[in-house]
Amino acid sequence: MTTQQVKGKVAIITGASSGIGHAIATRLVNEGGKVVIADVNEDAGEKIAKEFNANKSEIIAIFHKTDVSKWNELISLFDKTKQTFGQIDIVINNAAITDIENGMLQDSLEEPTHFSKLIEINLMGVIYGTKLAFQYLKQNNPQGGIIINTASITAIHPVFTFGVYCATKSGVISLTRSMAQVSELHNITINAVCPSVTRTGMTAGAIGIPDHWWSSIDDVVEAYFKCIYNPKLNGAIFSVWNKEMREEKFENPAPVIEEMIQGNYMLYLSTLEKEKSN
Repeated sequence: MTTQQVKGKVAIITGASSGIGHAIATRLVNEGGKVVIADVNEDAGEKIAKEFNANKSEIIAIFHKTDVSKWNELISLFDKTKQTFGQIDIVINNAAITDIENGMLQDSLEEPTHFSKLIEINLMGVIYGTKLAFQYLKQNNPQGGIIINTASITAIHPVFTFGVYCATKSGVISLTRSMAQVSELHNITINAVCPSVTRTGMTAGAIGIPDHWWSSIDDVVEAYFKCIYNPKLNGAIFSVWNKEMREEKFENPAPVIEEMIQGNYMLYLSTLEKEKSN
């Protein structure tokens, strides 16, 4: 898929009222795409959609208030997108929050409920979004579609001060890689981007971070478009830091593990064949 091929494509982007999600949406619109801004920040989301639609002959953007930790709100998001634009081509599961305090090292017997919130949004939100993306993109037979999940550089190189956050983002990588084992059967690609600390609203209060640790938002967005433009990329995990982008490599599994993975794959193929015959 090239810049020209993005034209007319419809993308759902969670967490698109600010930061990386907003930047992705802006570039998609600039390249002729249509976007659904899914976020809990209603004022910002509505404003962005209005700006995207200004001086356009048709609606190219809508806002849909969505808490990604709530299954029914995500179903509503996908249904609204299909009703408005008639199709869904790209799903970017980007919404996330971070843990400012390292509750893992606090001496307290009080239940750390903020851990649950991190897991619900950062991990379950991506799991829900990916599941629904498969369900809707499979309907685009034969062209399928694209899923991109936002992980984090801390999923690859964990930082103890953000232990639970790292765990949620590691889960995003595992989900992405596991679903890539079967996604091509449905002409769907699924990849993940792992930004380092990026200048966004989420990091606005960060202090004491050296300049060379930061990534520009444009460099981060470029990784998403690498996944959009290249239909051969599937199960790829891209890390971005400073001005560097790298596809992370993982060791080949031991033969017995590879055998297990292939066994699961063949079992899924058998299930698909049975569904077709019925």
